[in-house]
Amino acid sequence: MLCRYHNLDGAEKLSGQDGVKTIMRRIHSIQYDPLNVVSRNADLVLQSRVKDYKEQYLYDLLYKEHELVDGYDKEMCIYNSEDFSDFEFVRKEFCKRVVLTLEYRNQTGALDILDEVKDFVSQHGITGTKDISIGETGKSSWGHRKLSSAALDYLFNSGELCVADKRGTQKYFDLTGRVLKSEFLQPNTNITTEDFLEWYTERRIQSVGLVWNKPGGAWQGCFLSEKDIRASALKRLLEKNKIEEIQIEGIKEPFYVSSNLKNHMDSQASDAYVRFIAPLDNIMWDRQILESLFDFTYRWEVYTPAAKRKFGYYVLPVLYNGRFVARFEPEPVNKAGAFVIKNWWWESEIKPNNAMKETIAKEMTHFANYLGVDNSKDNFSKLEV
Repeated sequence: MLCRYHNLDGAEKLSGQDGVKTIMRRIHSIQYDPLNVVSRNADLVLQSRVKDYKEQYLYDLLYKEHELVDGYDKEMCIYNSEDFSDFEFVRKEFCKRVVLTLEYRNQTGALDILDEVKDFVSQHGITGTKDISIGETGKSSWGHRKLSSAALDYLFNSGELCVADKRGTQKYFDLTGRVLKSEFLQPNTNITTEDFLEWYTERRIQSVGLVWNKPGGAWQGCFLSEKDIRASALKRLLEKNKIEEIQIEGIKEPFYVSSNLKNHMDSQASDAYVRFIAPLDNIMWDRQILESLFDFTYRWEVYTPAAKRKFGYYVLPVLYNGRFVARFEPEPVNKAGAFVIKNWWWESEIKPNNAMKETIAKEMTHFANYLGVDNSKDNFSKLEV
């Protein structure tokens, strides 16, 4: 049911830029992470849901058409620009956190030059941190070395500036009013805090597909990580029939699903399928839920010292017909020049047959084509038990 909702089974045949728009309207938000071992997280999320996906689709929607936008949600995420004005509550909360960070780093002087930095962007257009130098703060291993860079960051968090372009991992800012369509910037003056919390809670449920009312990654970020706020919003949404409470056999905790979840249950995958899942994919956000539903335990070990890793640095789970059957560690594509699987681990209870291996091998070829590199001839040999 969850895989069908996310189109991980490919039943909807979503493709091209329109396919990206369709899935983004459904899940609303995907987590951004700059690490690029075999593509970045946001692109990995989309390639597992949209047939023949290309990274250019996401870039164009973000920085040419501006239908999507960078901003804080769960963490730093990419979400639909039409949601921008409703995120004002989140931006105000993040600004409070930025001020505390500036105080900790003794960089509150950045707050005194906000108008000056904003005027610079207004006059010069798209601006990166290297393009402006106001208020040196000296060498530091923490935060920005220039007050102007810290000011740009604050203005981005406040919504006055928007990421207008990104070159590699470097952000380039412009005035939000020059980037996003005017209809995305009209504040909803009638929305109450209670209205926002209901909208934000239902939206987060839709981002994951189904959640429970327990602390975890699905509720990470402003407001929703607080138990009382979350419980109150869930209660009101249930009373308004905007969400449903369901029970899953064998799991004591009830789950909450959006009323639109069942709208995606009519079609089913006609063929066997395999997907390589991003480490920060939406269905991976709450690792406890993942373990309860799929009996699959996963830990992202990029920040774990090498000697303490159970598996590897950047490991992708392997989903086969709605079940996690394996995981693998790829070699960095830029280093290998090909799609090369460094290590492959079958789940302990999995007994792979020829049909499963053939479907996985087919996905290996598809994944290499997505990356635009050759598929290593040794990859298939890794599937031997």
